[in-house]
Amino acid sequence: MTGRVRVTVRFPGLVAQATGVSHARVEAGTLREAIDAALASAPALRHHLCEDDGRFRVHVLCFHNGTNTRLLAALDVPLGEGDEITFAQAISGG
Repeated sequence: MTGRVRVTVRFPGLVAQATGVSHARVEAGTLREAIDAALASAPALRHHLCEDDGRFRVHVLCFHNGTNTRLLAALDVPLGEGDEITFAQAISGG
């Protein structure tokens, strides 16, 4: 069983403005657990960052200590105390 550590999950400016949540401090053992806990802390976050099936929206990136999680085989990566998870959201217009 993986030990639980405290990590910070940061949310992009537009999401923070829309939800009132700029970051969350959660305890988790894996990256997946931390993301789930952070998204559960404010239900509106999931709406802004995820599709109905739970995948991140196409314009949303997630980074674990600076590594794009799209480059990982899975989100079941063990966490270390003080790790940071950061979401970024592409903005476009015309």
